[in-house]
Amino acid sequence: MKNDRTHFILNNGLLRRKDDNLYFDKFDNDEQICDTKIIPINAIDEIYLLTKVSIDSYTLAFLADQNILLHFFGPFGSFRGNFYPNTPNSVNKSGFVLLEQLRSFDDVTKRTYIAKQITVARMQNAAKNCHKYGIDFDEKPFLNALEKANNNLEIMACEGGFAKAYFECWNKIIKDNKSFKFTIRSKRPPLDKINAFISYVNTRIYNVCLSEIYKTELDPRISFLHEPNYRALSLHLDLAEIFKPIIGDNLIFSMLNKKEITAKDFASDAGRLRFTNEAIKKIEMQMIDRLSRTYKIGEQTFTMRQVIRKEANKIKRCICENSPYEGFVLA
Repeated sequence: MKNDRTHFILNNGLLRRKDDNLYFDKFDNDEQICDTKIIPINAIDEIYLLTKVSIDSYTLAFLADQNILLHFFGPFGSFRGNFYPNTPNSVNKSGFVLLEQLRSFDDVTKRTYIAKQITVARMQNAAKNCHKYGIDFDEKPFLNALEKANNNLEIMACEGGFAKAYFECWNKIIKDNKSFKFTIRSKRPPLDKINAFISYVNTRIYNVCLSEIYKTELDPRISFLHEPNYRALSLHLDLAEIFKPIIGDNLIFSMLNKKEITAKDFASDAGRLRFTNEAIKKIEMQMIDRLSRTYKIGEQTFTMRQVIRKEANKIKRCICENSPYEGFVLA
């Protein structure tokens, strides 16, 4: 957990620069400062703003100089955007990689190949979750259909059929079907507690993937599985498909079955569900733990964050060097 350099702000207040460091002034209900804490600039790589926080351009410029990424969330926990530095100190992007990324996107054969490999890994990782919990789930028909897909529309259709069958297994995995019975996936807004949990955890994984992509030469605007046309950024959505079953789904199953998250951890605000601050703290402790766990690949050991960045670089080698690509599947 000490390896993860992520900071979360869960209270209203002011984020400011002072003496080449960061300070957070916490506000009370009358928006008066009731507490001030230092956030050591050398101990963080990214900050999640999960509530109403004021910040000025002087502080933003300082964060840019320090390569600190900000993630902004709305009042109901919905993701609203990022601030990422564009300074001489930030990771340099390569014109060559961008051109190759665009060429690979325009090449239907190559784009389909990468999209298929991402989806194969997503299916295999999700199926492993079912097998781990003793669920009789046969992923082979979906993988066979995927192999025959000729374009992204057909790939997404295969993935949609797989997702429906996979989510039907959740009620066999999750013990508390009274409060967390899965019926249908709903997103904007989530219609029930299980969907609110899925959306929150998936959003965290999207942002982790985006943070790791920013550390590579890839352009986060150009994706292969998801259509990038109407999104500012989309490559992190591709990458997250591989890791949502590994990180997010397993976190949800574990926390619900251990009763670490219960119905009491949700609040209703203007008819919309959201987590309490205490629930967010519990989830984030688990998320940080899972991102910091180590995995051996070949002779090397990587944290899950490093595995995600390694996956992005595998895609880069595929588009730039025509290297074979296989999505990461947890052993």
